[in-house]
Amino acid sequence: MTRPGRVRVALLLTVVTAALLTACTGADADPARADATPTTRPTSSPTPTSSPSPPPSPTVSPTPSTAAEIAEAVDKWYTYGGETAMVSLIKEARNAESDRPREAFELVVLDFGGLTDALSTARLMGPIPDPKTQTAWAAAIEHLDGAVREVLASVPKDGRTIQSPQETGQMLRGWSMFDEGIKSLKAAQALLNRRFGLKPSVDPWEAE
Repeated sequence: MTRPGRVRVALLLTVVTAALLTACTGADADPARADATPTTRPTSSPTPTSSPSPPPSPTVSPTPSTAAEIAEAVDKWYTYGGETAMVSLIKEARNAESDRPREAFELVVLDFGGLTDALSTARLMGPIPDPKTQTAWAAAIEHLDGAVREVLASVPKDGRTIQSPQETGQMLRGWSMFDEGIKSLKAAQALLNRRFGLKPSVDPWEAE
């Protein structure tokens, strides 16, 4: 069974004007509902025990706390797979961006398979042990993943090769989300360099 990220589809994407782009990318998501109904717990009489249970042993948190510990932990994250995951995500995001439609009624082929695989690898790496850098890294993963889903969902399902206005709007929202993911990805890489002196030997943003 073909995974969503590996769908290759040729279609004529109707790219609308900048005014519609602004309107579509500014759309808000539906607010979450919180209709939970409180439940009443039955009251029970205390049961006498022969002897009190000993308190649980305190759990030592492995989270680094000092600047030196954080720097060491980030260096290990980067050395043991983090650099590879970040470079791969950057390259696959660049590849996906090259398929982006630039003109009205442009025939394009969408293939997010490589980006989907890179996102899966990035998640397997776990969080970066520095809160500020991790915030940017997590935002990059979230936005790029959401962008893939939005753009693929905008593809007509009934055999049409021209998108409806609604599908075009969804496609534009997806690419706007993609742009936010790229910004966060660049921010995460910049933080690793500025705060910990970590950067790849070859700039993955440069065209090969």
